[in-house]
Amino acid sequence: MRKRNSLIELYRFIFAINVVKSHGLFPYMGPYFGPGRISVEFFFVLTGYLLMKSINKFLDKPFWEGFKGFFTSKLKAIWIPLVIAIPFNIFYCIVIKQYFVNIWGYLWYVKQMLIYIAVCFVMRYFIKNEKKFILLVESVFVVAAVLHVFPLFYSWGVIRALMGISLGILISYIPKLNLKKKGLVWVILVPVQALILAILIFGNNLLMEEVLDLILYPALIYFTFQLTINNKVFNYLGSLSFGLYAFQCVVRPFDKLGFNNVWILFGIIVLLSVLEDGFKRYMRYRKMEKLKTVEGGLV
Repeated sequence: MRKRNSLIELYRFIFAINVVKSHGLFPYMGPYFGPGRISVEFFFVLTGYLLMKSINKFLDKPFWEGFKGFFTSKLKAIWIPLVIAIPFNIFYCIVIKQYFVNIWGYLWYVKQMLIYIAVCFVMRYFIKNEKKFILLVESVFVVAAVLHVFPLFYSWGVIRALMGISLGILISYIPKLNLKKKGLVWVILVPVQALILAILIFGNNLLMEEVLDLILYPALIYFTFQLTINNKVFNYLGSLSFGLYAFQCVVRPFDKLGFNNVWILFGIIVLLSVLEDGFKRYMRYRKMEKLKTVEGGLV
């Protein structure tokens, strides 16, 4: 089982809940907490930060074998929610809205993420020189960041994905801090967390969102990963985050058909997330038991 940074898992849960709230599917519908797009930018930067570590595991394999292994590893964690959510998106488009089929719906960011990480793998595989690769990613980031400020281009999810994921990749190349006292990291991290939380709760300002995207999120992710934090509760909440995001698509048609009891709709989202996580844990348990049996020479 992969090691997790529990604070990152907590952030994932909080931002996922913010998306659910922004779509009107969370019991609290008061004025606080910002728009869901704030959360999406965090997930893009986090994806970029973790991306190169995943890619590097497959660079020593033949191209198609490595690409297949890399892409399969990315899909493994999200395929169940996607398989469940996409039919509901199609139903929503065809039956309720009666327009062209949009299989992604609220999950549009997943499409953009999958496209860009595939492109990144190809670029890194064929650009062996690390400095040239970083220069290319920097160029993509600069172009995307400039276009990002224009409303027309901002509305294109691909621009947001290019900017956020590229920024995350660049941050991942910053050497890890060599600090004997981890308390110094908290001196930076606590104010960053407080600023982000304040903007998340009270802010609805595009300028502040740019500060979030370009400064605070990168700082939050970079400094959090300087720490080793393990908390089972936070880890569990983080494991529900993608389900919370994806299973909104399941209840979306019910809301539009007149069933708008938000407590029940949110309960369905949580229940599906818990069941999906439980199924994955059960499958991992079965796999581990099978490996123990084989290693023990019992088969």
